[in-house]
Amino acid sequence: LSKAMKVIVDVGQEYGRTFGRPYGVFDGYAMDDAELAIVVLGSTAGTARTVVKELRKKGLKIGVLKLRVFRPFPAAELVTALQGVQAVAVLDRSISFGAMDGAGPVFLELAAALYAAGAKTKAVNYIYGLGGRDVLPDYIERVGKELQEIAGTGKVKSLVNYLGLRE
Repeated sequence: LSKAMKVIVDVGQEYGRTFGRPYGVFDGYAMDDAELAIVVLGSTAGTARTVVKELRKKGLKIGVLKLRVFRPFPAAELVTALQGVQAVAVLDRSISFGAMDGAGPVFLELAAALYAAGAKTKAVNYIYGLGGRDVLPDYIERVGKELQEIAGTGKVKSLVNYLGLRE
């Protein structure tokens, strides 16, 4: 596994030299001055970027990290990318049954990485897309507003939350 990360990075750089678009272990959007962040895998990152663009117009300093690699988990790289971020939401499309509060797999890995690094960043998990449900921009906007509240109070009300489920 320790060699896999180097291969992934090298291949991403080679691809960039060949085609003009490098690939890292994640893509960052609006992270340069972000105080809040959303970490997500897959196509939902596009929806998150669109919403973040609008939230930034409203003055919210929020960014998106789209993970390209889950295994090996890029713990050190993510911790570095999230330095200075007060609160981070991890969007997971699945539940890890039997895990702490039924949290998702990406959240569990990121929370462990932040803890191991001694980071003070507050982290919260959102489970979405269960049963093939769509993720709507309103859901991501809710996440942004809740991150703002967490950053302001320093408190996470609910560690694991659900988006788009009927109650």
